[in-house]
Amino acid sequence: MIRYKKAKAKNKPMLIEYKLLTIIPYTKDDSKKLEIIAYVNNMVSKNYKDFTIIYHFFKPIRIYLIKDKELDTLFICEKYRNKGIGSKLMKNIQDKIETIKVKKENKKAIKFYKQNGFVKEERNKDSLILRKGD
Repeated sequence: MIRYKKAKAKNKPMLIEYKLLTIIPYTKDDSKKLEIIAYVNNMVSKNYKDFTIIYHFFKPIRIYLIKDKELDTLFICEKYRNKGIGSKLMKNIQDKIETIKVKKENKKAIKFYKQNGFVKEERNKDSLILRKGD
């Protein structure tokens, strides 16, 4: 049984952990990691109500955040990856998003988004901006 719920204040620690897992493994410069942790703590504290948590029965298995038509965060627990769950979610939210920002080192995520109809459009220092393809 899959359930979607808006995040609550009590979910902040989990949201912070999952958000960090979408950034920290792809950050090569260790000196930036403390900055990132502070940024994520602040961002989640301000925006936690905008996150959606997806539960499999009572276990949270993925989260996502859409802000201003940009998919800011998509995290799926390791055990639930490569089972079509992420693709199903993308189909459900595609009409709500126009862009996706992803760390350029996150090759698996880039491949996943391209398989789900997004194409590379821009590149900045450490991220790619993907847009819906035609």
